[in-house]
Amino acid sequence: MAIIKQAQRQTLGQLIGANNPIVTVPDDSQRQYAWTRKEVDVFWADIQKFKKARESGKESASEYFIGPVVTITEKAVKSRALLDGQQRLTTSTILLAVLRDMLHRMQSPEATALALNIHRDYIARKTGRRTPTEYFLELSLFDRSFFRSNIQDWDEAKGECLAPEKDKRPSHRLILDAYAAFDAKVAVELAPYPDEEERLDWLDGMRECLINGLVFVEIQTPSASDANEVFETINSRGKDLSTVDLVRNFLMEKSTGQHEKERVNDAWRVLLDDFDRREDIEKFLRHYWVAKYGDVKSYGLYTVIRKNLSKEFDKRPQKYGVGAFSADLESASIRYADLITSSTGYDEIDASLREVKALGADALYPLLLAASERAGYDKLHGLIDAMLSYYVRWTVVANKESTHLEENLFEVAKEISGGAGVETATRRICGWIPDDETFKSDFDRASISKTSQARYLLGKIEEYMRYEAGIEEDVALSGDGKLYVENVYPQKPAKELRLEEHDSWVGRIGNLTLLGGRKNPTTANLAYPEKASLYAASSLLITSDTEVDRIWDPAKASWRVEGIVARQQELAVTALKVWPSGERWSQGRMGVHQ
Repeated sequence: MAIIKQAQRQTLGQLIGANNPIVTVPDDSQRQYAWTRKEVDVFWADIQKFKKARESGKESASEYFIGPVVTITEKAVKSRALLDGQQRLTTSTILLAVLRDMLHRMQSPEATALALNIHRDYIARKTGRRTPTEYFLELSLFDRSFFRSNIQDWDEAKGECLAPEKDKRPSHRLILDAYAAFDAKVAVELAPYPDEEERLDWLDGMRECLINGLVFVEIQTPSASDANEVFETINSRGKDLSTVDLVRNFLMEKSTGQHEKERVNDAWRVLLDDFDRREDIEKFLRHYWVAKYGDVKSYGLYTVIRKNLSKEFDKRPQKYGVGAFSADLESASIRYADLITSSTGYDEIDASLREVKALGADALYPLLLAASERAGYDKLHGLIDAMLSYYVRWTVVANKESTHLEENLFEVAKEISGGAGVETATRRICGWIPDDETFKSDFDRASISKTSQARYLLGKIEEYMRYEAGIEEDVALSGDGKLYVENVYPQKPAKELRLEEHDSWVGRIGNLTLLGGRKNPTTANLAYPEKASLYAASSLLITSDTEVDRIWDPAKASWRVEGIVARQQELAVTALKVWPSGERWSQGRMGVHQ
């Protein structure tokens, strides 16, 4: 079993900053630089999102955890051999170099001073005329010289690398590509600021965000074998040290004895056993916290948990400790697993939970988690269906800003955790559901881009049509591959049949229907007469009984947008019954579950 000296929180500035132990990539232990434009773009997007959140002043956005690094650390800690984390640290250094160069090009004394500070504090420095350059990040053999000559060996007077090597390997080209990508992105961000003060503020803000905002966990090991074991464990399981691991480490740190440590480990065993995917554990932890205390973004979750729980655990006398929190977390994780897998044991509840999953309506889970603690699963049916009406009318069909819906639902979740009743929560949600007139207007014009949501909408309408027709035969509407969404007017029509505003009509609800079996791309793009028999033979009412032939004009041999409009308006009438308004909720739930 690997020996870990310690695992500690480190900012980027603490990892690669001056006066810290140099980070060296061993020649025989790591691959070369490997991030492509795709990874660089994702990294940039994450940093930009974090920078905006951080500058908003929200405490929850003060840090952004981006993963672990594994090092072999000497006893005296004069240097650290980096076994895992090369890509992130190298990319961060390249971005710092771009900020340095942008500042130096501005040529003002203040900008030049800031550029020199970045270089000397976080990239490389000379402590004397005849002393060798000290590089704060030393790459492995195949990239070391190239990285130095193109990024780190920077002439402070001229503001450039004077003797850059030509790229000889794929990794060299990727380093240059990353620099060029960041250079272009930073230039775009600076373009709206003609004033030098504003450009300086933006560049210095980005520097501060990177140096003090990016947070890693450095796992220090005493030997290469220990480091390799940790590295292999992390990567073979695909489970990077993340918010979940940080919270566990924090709880272990705050435990007052062996009993509490064992309680933490018991909770974590349940977490790891209940969820198949790492993403679900991460999602659960955020939804758990949102349900208890209100909204917090994923990137700031650990910071918020650490601060809030530290206050609770450090109170004297202590009323809420590590053991109580771990027990609560374990209980919540069991309920959460039931919710996301539709395994409550109540058929109607599980059917509604499958709808939540089919929609991808993750915003509903914190409230469901809070309500499941206050009431039994069998008491949640009205709440779930009210939330589904709200979500479908607001988010799926109207395509309105989801933040408003999330804020409402998260606030109600917090109220339930504080003691409010489920019925009260249901009434509040009913008050937010768009009214029938608004919903019908939204539905009449709606296009659905997500196939899963289109399948859900059409499936529920089909389900209601069968209910009204007294047909008891069930159909598979869960999106398991037995039904697929069909565009009546095809996604790729023949050139002579293409509508002028193709993109405006192809995804309209009135142009969508359901067919059984597997989708045949060749058949799907045929004109209506050639696939009319498919519709006529379908056992689905939404396909066989809703006059899809109105969308094709046989006399002119062309598609009719008027038919799409008419069919969509008729489907809207049924949709009003499937997802009731708040007013109809108060009069008694109508629909397939009645």
